[in-house]
Amino acid sequence: MLLMLGLDNKVIVIFGSPDDPPRRLEAIDVENDEYRFCDDKGQRYVGVITRPVGWFRAGAFELRPDGVPDLKNAIDLIDQAVGLEANEWFESLASLRRHLTGA
Repeated sequence: MLLMLGLDNKVIVIFGSPDDPPRRLEAIDVENDEYRFCDDKGQRYVGVITRPVGWFRAGAFELRPDGVPDLKNAIDLIDQAVGLEANEWFESLASLRRHLTGA
C-alpha cells in the first residue's frame, strides 16, 4: 500500500501499489514535486518523468524507490497531514497511524 501526501492540501491518499498510482495525478504536478510518496513499510518513492509534458500531450511518470525503507518516513507523512481521503482501508489518520506502529 502506498501513501501519497498532497503538499498543497495536506491530505493523504492511499492506493494499492506504486505501479498503479491514481489516474488523476498529472505528470506536470509530479514534475513540480507537489506530492510525497511512501509505502507502509517506510520506503520512499519519487516520481520520475518517463514522457515529458508537451503543448498538446499529457506527460507520463512512474514511481521509483528512493533510499532505504524506514518506518519514520511513513510516520512523517502522517504527521504533516491534516486529513485522509476516504479509502477502503482506514477511517482516519489515527487508525492509519495505529496500523503502521502496531499501537
